Amino acid sequence: MGGYRSGRRSWHSKADTVEDCRVLDINRWTQEGVLRPGVHSVGGWKWWDERTGEVHSRIGYAVDTRDLSFPSVRLLYTITRSEEHIDYRIPLATTHPHLGGIRWWFVCPLSVNGHTCTRRVGKLYLPPRGRYFGCRRCYRLTYESCQESHRYDRVFALLAKDFPGATPALMKRVLSQKR
Repeated sequence: MGGYRSGRRSWHSKADTVEDCRVLDINRWTQEGVLRPGVHSVGGWKWWDERTGEVHSRIGYAVDTRDLSFPSVRLLYTITRSEEHIDYRIPLATTHPHLGGIRWWFVCPLSVNGHTCTRRVGKLYLPPRGRYFGCRRCYRLTYESCQESHRYDRVFALLAKDFPGATPALMKRVLSQKR
């Protein structure tokens, strides 16, 4: 129980994080007008390197919300390392908030251990070694901040007391910088 490789990839490996993934955000698509009732639209999405401004990933999509009983998004992309062309549909769901309007959701299309997920989510992720977009739970993703060490947090809090206006987080950042 709890030994080497029991439920983890290896003893020292960290879980994949959402920060490492390509992300499709339903709220962003709604704000940009991609998702609206009664629409069939085609478009594309790009991810680029923030440092160089270079585009490193592209995806095509076709949104079909004409029939609100089965709205969907069709995704089309190529996995670079294998040159495999991917083409599949992701169901969409809607809810009606108390103050009116429509809220859109992705329905996770992944199957894990023979069970289809079908969770209603606001974001879908494609990890570095993944083939299909899926929810955070199916990919067992975590956040980088959850993997940070909190070993010295009390020390940083004590140091922050000695410097007016300093916070433990600021002390940690300043003292953790490589010199």
